[in-house]
Amino acid sequence: MELGPSRIAQSRAHVPGETLTRNTPVPVDRETAAALAEIIFPPDVRPQPPIFDEAIEIAVQSIIEEWNNLSILEENGMQPSRSCLIYGPPGTGKTRLAMWMASQLDIPVILVRIDGLISSFLGTTARNIGNLFAFANKYRCVLLLDEFDAVAKLRDDPQEVGEIKRVVNALLQNLDSRRDVGITIGITNHPKLLDPAVWRRFEVQLEIPRPKFDVRVQIARNFIAPFKVSESHLKLIAWFTEGATGAEIESIVRTYKRSLISKADEPIKLLETLRRFATLNSARLDPSRRELLFSDAAQLFRIMHQDEQLCLSYEEIGSIAGKDKSTISRTVGKKAE
Repeated sequence: MELGPSRIAQSRAHVPGETLTRNTPVPVDRETAAALAEIIFPPDVRPQPPIFDEAIEIAVQSIIEEWNNLSILEENGMQPSRSCLIYGPPGTGKTRLAMWMASQLDIPVILVRIDGLISSFLGTTARNIGNLFAFANKYRCVLLLDEFDAVAKLRDDPQEVGEIKRVVNALLQNLDSRRDVGITIGITNHPKLLDPAVWRRFEVQLEIPRPKFDVRVQIARNFIAPFKVSESHLKLIAWFTEGATGAEIESIVRTYKRSLISKADEPIKLLETLRRFATLNSARLDPSRRELLFSDAAQLFRIMHQDEQLCLSYEEIGSIAGKDKSTISRTVGKKAE
């Protein structure tokens, strides 16, 4: 399912603080003078959100609606959730989702990549964190902490030195200080690395898993635009990307689009495109699906025809393989014999 604008978007989030402008200076690391954050304004955010299944879409909409009604909830004696941790495998659209959520509130994002706060100078990292939170707490914004696990490691990890433990404590204290000030979103690809105390600082904990088959079909359809291809082609791409992320599906669709452009006068054989992609990007495909892709044609065609998700006709398989319907029928028939 594709996320849409909040149903009550006319009631924008009432977040206190001064107004950020494109001329507002961001805090910098004292030793290197490197900026500690980037300010991103709503018009700069991609208007289309990532595609997720229905359960995630409903959950995200409920978060946005709650944030759009912060003042109403507070007037009725209720404390809204102001923090959200988004976690899942790389490439599943977590950062893009967070940016889109902020754009639905029509307020800027202070984007922080946590590894950029880490300094080799003793004590500087904790100071960077403090300066950054003081800056975010002053303005009306969403504080987006990307690559959150870079600092929020398990404090009882015997491999970590005392400095990191102090940094985690500084992070926890600053998260507490922001609890009643503004909206905070954390993002991590490695939830198991997070300190349990960090988890408790986030009222909403949203997992973004790898997309299911029907969602992968939607993702392929979205990325193939503006080209028009048959539904059977989209289904086969989704089927062969079992276990893949949205970013990996985008990569394989991009390969397909290049074939559509470079061979505009020839019939496109999707199987050839998939095999070429699998050869150049072997780690991006499920091993069993990749093996099937290079297996005996009769076995491949039979599975494409009989699989419950694909259930492709001989004619559809023919268009994918660059063969006619009768050839596909004979090939599958020989295998059965």
